[in-house]
Amino acid sequence: MSNLDKQQILEQAIEWLIRMQESELSSNEIEQLRQWQLQSAVHQKVWEKALLLQTKFSDIPIDVVIPVVQKVGYSSKQYYKKYLWLLAFVPLCSSLYFTNQQMQWFADYRSGIGERKSIILPDGGIVLLNASSAIDVDYTNHQRTIILRKGEIWIETRHDQLNRPFVVNTEQGSAQALGTKYLVKMLPEYSLVTVAQGKVRVSAQQSKQKQIVEAGQQLVFNKHHIDQIKPYEESSIAWTKGFLMVNEMSLKDFVARLQPYQRGMIKTNTDVEKIKISGTYPIDHLEKVYAMLAQTYDLKIEQYAGGYFTHIKPQNK
Repeated sequence: MSNLDKQQILEQAIEWLIRMQESELSSNEIEQLRQWQLQSAVHQKVWEKALLLQTKFSDIPIDVVIPVVQKVGYSSKQYYKKYLWLLAFVPLCSSLYFTNQQMQWFADYRSGIGERKSIILPDGGIVLLNASSAIDVDYTNHQRTIILRKGEIWIETRHDQLNRPFVVNTEQGSAQALGTKYLVKMLPEYSLVTVAQGKVRVSAQQSKQKQIVEAGQQLVFNKHHIDQIKPYEESSIAWTKGFLMVNEMSLKDFVARLQPYQRGMIKTNTDVEKIKISGTYPIDHLEKVYAMLAQTYDLKIEQYAGGYFTHIKPQNK
């Protein structure tokens, strides 16, 4: 197959991805996509690569891409999206992505999609990374620091012979352990701290606010403000035991919670997104999760491209 043919397949894959992002595919379009994938091994390989990259590129804000795209003369939003995907496949042009994400890619420890990773710290403490998470570990003579670059971690501290403070830093602030077991989760707009044992001192990055969070409590904070303390939610740390616990959560939000454990894309029909999901689901066995959803909520769940594309819709469609 010539390079020109491969380039055409790549561009076709990008067009399909853009269509999937902009609107829900019809049954006919899904069948057309399936037939397109079956045309050759190259089609299949490019599509699987595209779906895998889609999960990684979903975090990149479009305003990061626009200035670069404008330099090559593109002006429409669709071309911004298309150029973003081209960055993923053309190594010489991918510096923007790696510059924007280098702290995550080159972190001391990273976990992949669907992977939870346990790290033993120099002092014997333990950090458990949830799926798609990244940390740096910085131990000096004066302080033990964990820098959360992405995702969510569970920490079990140990007594330090040098009595150095133990601190987890996020983009929004810090959470200092006071002899404890606790969870820190970072999202683009805020961080969450959940304390199971001991105490944690939370500090907002750009304010003088500080708050002690005790066992059985949790709170949310951003760079400027610390929210009120709330009771501990067992569902916050269920992932450390291999489960996702939800209560009356919309299917749309449930899928977002499930996405870090699924390689590829999960697509839901708009007419089922508001279904309320409750229960405890094993995140290490997604086939069981989908079977439970299908049986309990009368859903039809289909997978394509070796599981890289999952489509959830009503049973009667």
